[in-house]
Formats: sequence, C-alpha cells, structure tokens
Amino acid sequence: SDYGVAGQPGVEHRVDDHSASFSPDGRTIIFERFFSTLRRGVDTHPVSKRAVLLVMRADGSHKRVLRHVGATFERDATFSSDGRSIVFIRDGRIYLMRRDGSGAHPVGRGFREHACPRFSPDGTKISFWRGTTKSGAYFVMNADGSAVRRISGEHRFAWGCPFWFPDGTRLVIAKEFKLYVTSVDGTRIQRITDDKDGTLYRPSVSPDGRWIACDGWHRRTGHGIIVMRTDGTGMRRITTAANEIENDAAPSWSPDGRRIVFSGYRSRFRGAGVYVVQRDGSGLRRLSNFLR
Repeated sequence: SDYGVAGQPGVEHRVDDHSASFSPDGRTIIFERFFSTLRRGVDTHPVSKRAVLLVMRADGSHKRVLRHVGATFERDATFSSDGRSIVFIRDGRIYLMRRDGSGAHPVGRGFREHACPRFSPDGTKISFWRGTTKSGAYFVMNADGSAVRRISGEHRFAWGCPFWFPDGTRLVIAKEFKLYVTSVDGTRIQRITDDKDGTLYRPSVSPDGRWIACDGWHRRTGHGIIVMRTDGTGMRRITTAANEIENDAAPSWSPDGRRIVFSGYRSRFRGAGVYVVQRDGSGLRRLSNFLR
C-alpha cells in the first residue's frame, strides 16, 4: 500500500484469564485463557483468536494446560461433584472429559451456540445456555445429552450460568440483569432482585445453599463482587477496587464456602486474571496472569 510499513496499524496481543472454578476437594482451580489481538485504528474491540483450559493448585502454583489438538476455543469449564469429570465448551458445543483432560467427547446435539454448562449436584444432569448472538434460553439435560428441556423464556445473551442449589431441585439464573430462582423443570420461577437493586449477573450459590455471589452494579455501593442471601436480601459488595466496572467475574465458591474465585481486570496488571477472596472481602489475592 501507499502507507508502507510505518503506516500499518499497530497490533496489541492480549492474554486474559476468565471463568475460574474450584474442584470439589478445593485443591484445584480450572480456568480459561483467551488470546486475542487488537489492531489499533482498525478493531473497536479485541478479536479472540484462541482459548485454552488450564488447571492450577488453589494457591496459583503448578499451572498446566489441558491441550486438545484441533480445538480453537475451549472455555466455561467446571468439575463434576465427584471431581472425576469436567464439562466445558469447545467451539460452541458441550463436551465432557476426564479430570486429566483425556477422553474429551461431545454431549448432546444442536447447531446453536452453547455456553455455561454446569453439572447438577448428583452428576446426573447438566444445565446450560443455548442461543444465538441475539437471544437464547437456559436448558437442563441428562448428563448423556438426552431429555433436553428449556427452563426459561428467551432473553438476551447468557448473563450468567444456571447454577444449581445443593438440593438439586432449583437453580439460580440471570435474565436482563435480574436474578431468579427456578425449579429444575422450569415450572416455578421466582424473581429475587429487581431494577432498584441494580444490574446483576453471573450468580453462583454457596455450598450450604444460603448465599449467592454475583458480579454487577449495586445501586448503593457500585460495581464489584456482590454477596446476598438466596432470597435477594442482605446485599453487600465485598470487593472495593476503584475500577470494579472492569470485572468479568463469574464467581465460584470453594467447597467449604469460605472463599470465592473470580476473574477481572484490576490494578497495574494489563490482562484479566484469576483472583480469590474471602467471603467477607478480606484476603484478596491474584492467582494468574501476572503480565504487566
């Protein structure tokens, strides 16, 4: 071109870590690492090129990539309740694999985009979101991919994974920035937050079934990780960084209910990293992606 090398847009290579989740024994965390590029003057947002799954110890040490030849995007991974299996998304479809990353195989069928798969407490069912770039809904199916049934109406995008209560009969979901509790068959649904509470998404339930952690904006305290009772009362923000609006939290509880793992962009670090914090907001630590 007439511009030559000096006139070509600069390319920024980005690395971001998201969607961390504890293993049932609390010793391991699995998360996704996104690699993207941003051409200054050309792209308005980073363009994702690849995503891989990693596991690490709960203190952030001994990171290891679960590599699968031929896969481009692998994300949204969580353990089964016995810790022997992992459910995740590969290139828009739901897959299962062993804890060590072997034996990966697809579950279920369908040509629409899938996201946010989660095992039921007894491991017999999987909840997930399915849809397009414009709208979708939450579903539940058997762990072998059979008996798919919808548990919510159509809504815009997946504002959080459908997360199971410990009793296995209910899930918490996010729709249009509000949180709901729904029965596993979708016949009974109750809204637990409304517009006056702010914009809330990506909820998860504590192991004892008494608390919900989510990301969002609370009308009194601002952006951050928010904890509330399962009926929507007693909301409090537990993270206090000035740039909390940059969070991409997807918070997940440790098995003992004392810690919450989440991801976000904070402080002096360039990319999103995985963090762990105590339920009361103390002891915040960054566990991954220390690139400046």
